[in-house]
Amino acid sequence: MQAATTGRLLAERPLPATLRHVELARQRYPQLAATYLAAMWDGDPLADAFVADVPRLGHGRAMRMLRTACREGIGAVPDAPDSLRALFAQLDATPEWVDLEGIDRAGAHLGRYTRQAGIVLGAASLVSGYANSAASRPLEMTGRYIENAGMRTIEVASWLVAANAQGGLSRFADGFELTVRVRVIHALVRRSLLDDDAWDLAAWGVPICQSYLAYTLVEFCLIPLRGMRAIGAPYRPEEQAAYYARWRYLGHLLGIDPALLPTDEAEQEALEGIYLLTRPPVDEYCRELVGAIGSDFLVPEIEQLVPPVLHPVAPTVVAALERVFIGDAIADELGIADTQLKHAVRAAGPVLGAVNAALDRLPPTLGPRTRRGERYREAQDARLRARYGVQHDLVDASPGGGRPHPARG
Repeated sequence: MQAATTGRLLAERPLPATLRHVELARQRYPQLAATYLAAMWDGDPLADAFVADVPRLGHGRAMRMLRTACREGIGAVPDAPDSLRALFAQLDATPEWVDLEGIDRAGAHLGRYTRQAGIVLGAASLVSGYANSAASRPLEMTGRYIENAGMRTIEVASWLVAANAQGGLSRFADGFELTVRVRVIHALVRRSLLDDDAWDLAAWGVPICQSYLAYTLVEFCLIPLRGMRAIGAPYRPEEQAAYYARWRYLGHLLGIDPALLPTDEAEQEALEGIYLLTRPPVDEYCRELVGAIGSDFLVPEIEQLVPPVLHPVAPTVVAALERVFIGDAIADELGIADTQLKHAVRAAGPVLGAVNAALDRLPPTLGPRTRRGERYREAQDARLRARYGVQHDLVDASPGGGRPHPARG
């Protein structure tokens, strides 16, 4: 992460009232703390400016402009507002540190662990973000998880699959477009909540603030890599390095301020540390989120992997995985059932990891395993979409009905 240089990031402001252990955070993270804490009041200026123009343009027209600019370039939108041109000036200026060809080359065989990655997404990445009542509040106020945990998980997976695909982040690829749309969805939600009297700005800070947006990289990079190792599916060193590099660029596309954008594992670990130390306490909605993703999504997915006779133990397996991934202390806060099975999962991880690492040292196995993983992913995607009746990719393309969402218009 770059050192903060602007008065905006370093200015003294009253901190959100729900933050904890602020002085301890300043002691442990003397360089990061000032930037991280001040960024509780920062949104995404470029995306927010475009969203401010949406009422004047009309929601449908504005989103069509956005998609056209993603797919054909900003030059294909002759009537684009200055705000959209400014947003794409930043998006089109690829940083010099980005090497997409190298990232794709190193990550060509990540798909061999598709089964494990799906489990880690649900039981580690998503659950880890729910131990923060302020960061979870936008999901509560837009109804996107309790309404349908399966649908929301498919939407997240749609983005992640596209963004991690070979060539997925090239300028006109699907992963690039979905990432930009995720950024604008964040801005639409941010504007809606700031206009909502129910949003307690003094307690929670700006909705989807820069601090919590930066933690997205920890949620979908550091934590998954750690989780994959825990269940015996470790990526090779060059794959891990490419993973961090990919998510650094994704963070750039998502509008994360360079002062908070982690460049490697050590910087992600520091970001995770200050996030966990200062996060607002868990509330009942956080527990409901975890319960929803467990009962509505993870348990049925575990049932797909085991014989019917073992279906009754699927909730215990999910709880064991969640405890291994996020730790007992946070699991206790979230009301995740304790189970001795967690010890078996922890013990099995190194054994499975040794077996898979040995296979990874045999290059002829990588291609077939990757193709098998991709076939599994495609079959799972079709099955889940049929089960939950989901045909769209992100919420901005979801059909009407149900609870209104700011991204739908």
